Amino acid sequence: MQPGMKIDAKNKNGEFSIEWLGPLKREYRWNGKKATRTLIPREERFTGRLGAYDPASASFITVLFRTRIVADDSILNFSTMDEIEAKLYEGSAVSDWVYTDDGLVLGFAESPDRHQVNIDVYQFLLNGQKPNNIKGSRPELIKVSFKHENS
Repeated sequence: MQPGMKIDAKNKNGEFSIEWLGPLKREYRWNGKKATRTLIPREERFTGRLGAYDPASASFITVLFRTRIVADDSILNFSTMDEIEAKLYEGSAVSDWVYTDDGLVLGFAESPDRHQVNIDVYQFLLNGQKPNNIKGSRPELIKVSFKHENS
């Protein structure tokens, strides 16, 4: 994500948003709830991802008193469009990926019994560049806006 960026999206699991509050700080909103988290930077690629994440605490106290947010905010680079399509298929039944033609990919799923929410933001790249026509894109379900520094 970029400074001041806010992304609003919806999928079969509901409406959600991610707002950039700082280089590693995000505000997440979903289905009338919200939480702020500080992500952990990835110093090295992990399963192809470079960016930041929050694996969420699994402690008993955390589960009792707040929702666990499992978050990923990463850039993924692929060599072929087939690789992109395979990645979008992976986990699509749960996260119901919504994405734009140029590779902004969002996923959201809620697991109330686990007090857990998964919210993912990816920028997919094709050979280091933003793609331009990913099959199955639904850009009408995504709104990107920027907050001005002085507002």
